[in-house]
Amino acid sequence: MHYRMGSSSSSHSHKSWGSTSDRSSWSASPAPPAPTPNTPYLHPVSLPIPSMNAPHLHTVSLPHPNAHLHQPPVPHQHSSTTHSSMIVLHPLLSRGPNIMFNVMLDLAYVQLRPDCPPTRIWEFALQPKVSRMTITIPELPAWIIEVVNPHGITVNDVLLKIRETLNQGVTSHEMQMHRPSHAVGAAIESFRARSRADQREHALGVKRFDFLGPKVFFVGLTRARDGSDSWNVHLSQNV
Repeated sequence: MHYRMGSSSSSHSHKSWGSTSDRSSWSASPAPPAPTPNTPYLHPVSLPIPSMNAPHLHTVSLPHPNAHLHQPPVPHQHSSTTHSSMIVLHPLLSRGPNIMFNVMLDLAYVQLRPDCPPTRIWEFALQPKVSRMTITIPELPAWIIEVVNPHGITVNDVLLKIRETLNQGVTSHEMQMHRPSHAVGAAIESFRARSRADQREHALGVKRFDFLGPKVFFVGLTRARDGSDSWNVHLSQNV
């Protein structure tokens, strides 16, 4: 498979893809007026007294017609599940033979497929674009990769941060954190193999990618299965 060299420059432009209360008492009714001549006389009729067993109806206060104008606005709540389902990952970061990226090497050595323009590495990593991404390494969950770009994270940002995180030296505390584990022995063997002919690398000591053994080639990102907005990075010993 032939690949085209990528670029490590960072100066490219990004592309997208009050109511009143009722009265509490009754008022006395005025006396009926005296009948006038030539008008029929109406006898007063006594109204029945309410029964003691009749159901009592409670009064209900109706809302003021302008009450809604005084209520504070309800903040809009975003659903992370709905929002996450609309996110689309850039093809260069999806699983597939679209890119050759050795996490031990500088981004100048990144190679793309011949039919892929080099400028695509400066496109946004996600659509819609985001300013923060959290990436975890399933084999090394203790080391979290945080990618931040207030103008929108690009493919280059993701690759650069993965390399920076995995190229950090391992402290003695981190070595103890992985004990007892075969991972420590594998990391030391990987370190010895790659630094045997390079005294400068030997002086730098064990690096995080040594815990990956031969699995140093990037093969893509996938969504985390825990329902969060994080991503998993997958690595392999070949492309």
